[in-house]
Amino acid sequence: MRYRSGIYNLLVLLIGGIPIAMPTVLSATMAIGLHRLSQQGVITKRMTAIEEMAGMDVLCSDKTGTLTLNKLTVDKTLIEVFAKGFNNEHVLLYPARASRTENRDAIDVAIVGTLAEPKEARAGIRKVHFFPFNPVDKRTTLT
Repeated sequence: MRYRSGIYNLLVLLIGGIPIAMPTVLSATMAIGLHRLSQQGVITKRMTAIEEMAGMDVLCSDKTGTLTLNKLTVDKTLIEVFAKGFNNEHVLLYPARASRTENRDAIDVAIVGTLAEPKEARAGIRKVHFFPFNPVDKRTTLT
């Protein structure tokens, strides 16, 4: 019975003290993480960005090159085909056909660059209509 009052007092101190110390502990932990990331060449403007990045599984960056070497590539080993009658070659060829090779857009260059011969993208087809990428519909169309 004598221990019970001591345990209650310990619980009161822990419950009362943890919320006060939590911001300090979190800030110190994030500062240590920020320092370690900076040693690897990572630049962040906000410390909370580290916490946000920790919850990510996939990072998709824009084509400005701010997070990359300003060179986009397609990893052919990650292509999965789920439709019957299609293979990896189809998955690479059809987007290349809908790409504009003449304007040297970074995404289009990366897609056409997956082909063994870039001229094969439009070989054997007759272009009737081309609708460039539309951010509302999120598609490019070539008929």
